[in-house]
Amino acid sequence: MVSGNVIILRKGGKMLKTKKRFTTRVLVACGLLASISIVLTRVFSYTIPLAGLPALRIGFGDIPVIISGILFGPIAGGLTGGVSDTLGFMLNPMGGPYIPGLTITAILRGVIPGLIYWLIQSKNIKFNFHIANIAFSILLTIGILFVFMSQDAELPKMLMMLYCVIALAFIMLPVVLGRIIKTEDSLYSFDKILFVVTVAYFILSLGLNTFFLAITYEKGFLAFLPGRILAGFVIIPLHSIMIFVLSRWFKYIKIS
Repeated sequence: MVSGNVIILRKGGKMLKTKKRFTTRVLVACGLLASISIVLTRVFSYTIPLAGLPALRIGFGDIPVIISGILFGPIAGGLTGGVSDTLGFMLNPMGGPYIPGLTITAILRGVIPGLIYWLIQSKNIKFNFHIANIAFSILLTIGILFVFMSQDAELPKMLMMLYCVIALAFIMLPVVLGRIIKTEDSLYSFDKILFVVTVAYFILSLGLNTFFLAITYEKGFLAFLPGRILAGFVIIPLHSIMIFVLSRWFKYIKIS
C-alpha cells in the first residue's frame, strides 16, 4: 500500500514503512535542474578551442547536475546529467558532433557527488576533507607547472615568481576558505562541497572527457590536457563557492 511518499509493506503480520526513492516532486526537481543546466550550458557558456578544436567549455551548466546528485542521490543526479546533455545537444549542438562518451561523463557528474554524499550521510565516514583538498590542489598546481615547463620558449623569471605566489595561494585556498566560510549545516560545509567538485573535475574533466575528445578528434591526450588543467585552476574554486552559496537554500528544496 502506498501512503503519500511512504510505501507500507506487510511482513510477518507487521507493518513496515519504507520511503519511495523517486516521487513526483523529485522528478520535477530533477527536470527543473536539468532545464537550468541546459540554459547555462547551451546559452551562457563559452567554448575555448584547444588544438584548433572546440574542446573546452567554460560555464556553469555542471552546477545544477552536481546539486541534483547532492540532494537526491546518485541515480537522480545521473538522470539529471544525462537528460541535460542529450536534450541540450538536440536543442543546440554548439557546432560540434555528438559524442556519446560526453553523455556518459554528464551522467557521472551527477552520480559521483551523489555517491560521495551517500557515503557521508549513510556511512558517517570520518574523513579530513581539508587534507584531501590540499592534496588535490598540489596535484593541480604540479600539473600547471608541467604545462609551463612544456613550453618551448623560456619563461620570464617574473612570471615564474608570480606563478609560485599564485600556486601557494591556491594550495592554501581550501583551508582559508574553509575557515572563513562558515555554515550551520555541517553536511554542506565548504570543505565537503569543494571535495565533491574537485573529485568530479579530476575524474571527468581531466580524465574521461579528455580521453573521449582525444578519440573523437584523433588527437593526442596531451593535446587537450594542458588547457583543461589551467581551466581547473578557476572552475574548481568558482563552482565550489557558487554551490556553497546556494546550499543555504537546500533545506527548502531537498525532499526527504
